[in-house]
Amino acid sequence: MIDQLRTIAIFQKVAELGSFRGAAKSLKLSPSVVSHHIAQLEAQLGTPLLYRSTRRMSLTDAGGELLSASQRMSAAAQEGLAAVNRRVQQPVGKLSITMNTSSANSPFADIYTGFAKAYPKIQLSLRVSDTYLPLEGSSFDLAIRGTSEGLDDSSYRAKKICSITFGIFTTPAYLASHGPVTSFDSLATWDRIAAPPVPWKTCVLMFDGSVPKAEPQNIMSCGNFEMGRQFMLKGLGFMTEATGLFADDVKAGRVVQVQPKKWQTDLPIYAVYPANAPADSPAKLFVEFMMDPDRWGGGWLVDDGHIVIG
Repeated sequence: MIDQLRTIAIFQKVAELGSFRGAAKSLKLSPSVVSHHIAQLEAQLGTPLLYRSTRRMSLTDAGGELLSASQRMSAAAQEGLAAVNRRVQQPVGKLSITMNTSSANSPFADIYTGFAKAYPKIQLSLRVSDTYLPLEGSSFDLAIRGTSEGLDDSSYRAKKICSITFGIFTTPAYLASHGPVTSFDSLATWDRIAAPPVPWKTCVLMFDGSVPKAEPQNIMSCGNFEMGRQFMLKGLGFMTEATGLFADDVKAGRVVQVQPKKWQTDLPIYAVYPANAPADSPAKLFVEFMMDPDRWGGGWLVDDGHIVIG
């Protein structure tokens, strides 16, 4: 098998350079050795791989298929070697990440901590903001956000990393004083704390795909989750946020989730970064690290390669 892989690698070089002599020079072999390997490979496969003439050389259909497969195999091998080298050698650099509050708590805090320990020579800079910050023209290398926005052109790509469950929350006293609600339109008589300041229509679409006919009053709008949480605890109104951020408040009875079985949805979370980021760049290293829970603690559910955060 090892000898066959070597022969396939020689074939790939010949096909890519279009010349036996060129391949021999690149591989530091004699042209006769290269020719012998190609002839041996064709004999083993029982079909010609190359058309040869005194003027030019071209691939047969079988040769084209083998070249594509060989190039994929080479790329995978190179990526594997690079991954091992990254573990052995300590990368150096800076990584600036922007995220919202939902992406700043567990298990994300475990991920940031694990990455800092795994790559101590990479300076990690984290910016927590519940206001959308565009990557274009900014100093950020990567964004963790619940949208693929930032892909205005092919210069950025988004990698889905997980899903976070969202719900609607208020205090028991506010719920008791405003009565039960049966539809999103009935929330129009409630007061909304918009933190983050996302349009109500966007929120409703996220929950059930409908367009509300009426909207609640935004009694308070702010770009900071903790500030919004304090306003809600003081009885100002209701909020839409990740269930994990209110888990302790719900358990302590300070906050209740409104219609938890009906008004709850999973929001996909993406890592957005430059499409041309090198494989060994801090941004790509971070995404690779994030997608491997065993490296930053594990213990979290993983569904179809994505972290599931309840």
